[in-house]
Amino acid sequence: MKTNKAIFVCGSGGVGKSTFIKKNLKNYKHIDVDIFYEELLKDNGLGLKIKKFSNEEISLANRLFETAGEKNHKFLLNCVEQKIDIVIESIGRSVDVILEQRNYLEKNGYTTYMIMLYAELELCIVRVRNRERSYSDTITTNSWHECYKNISNYKMEFKDKFILLNENNIDYYQFITDNLSGKTLL
Repeated sequence: MKTNKAIFVCGSGGVGKSTFIKKNLKNYKHIDVDIFYEELLKDNGLGLKIKKFSNEEISLANRLFETAGEKNHKFLLNCVEQKIDIVIESIGRSVDVILEQRNYLEKNGYTTYMIMLYAELELCIVRVRNRERSYSDTITTNSWHECYKNISNYKMEFKDKFILLNENNIDYYQFITDNLSGKTLL
């Protein structure tokens, strides 16, 4: 009997999670609240330059984010019901949320993994500034600290199914491509 895989790809905003997933995990269904959020922002005429939003636009954007979260959750449940291999993109700021999702997935027959991507704060800030959906440096800084303070917790919880890839000293795209063949990591 085939065991389905669920891979959490975590890291700060601007670390390159979406790029990593698109390049290396094409055969997995991509679960990411930002996919729904960006669609809702555009559909409601707000665009993606969040740091330029007025207070009224921020209020609407916050409501849209809640809606995106609901849609993302339904999408996740649908994928699990269909027993589809999934990759869940997340900053990883809340250990409890990730572990709750992991427990749900494992109860539904999934083998779970975590790949934590790391890049220096300054690089993450520059990347967020230069991408289509940009937000303030403060948000990037906060997400960076909230994410990486949890490395030891995730390492302890996921054990040999946890890997930390540091962009500064490893070609992590090549590393994961080599390991996705089933030989080592997944």
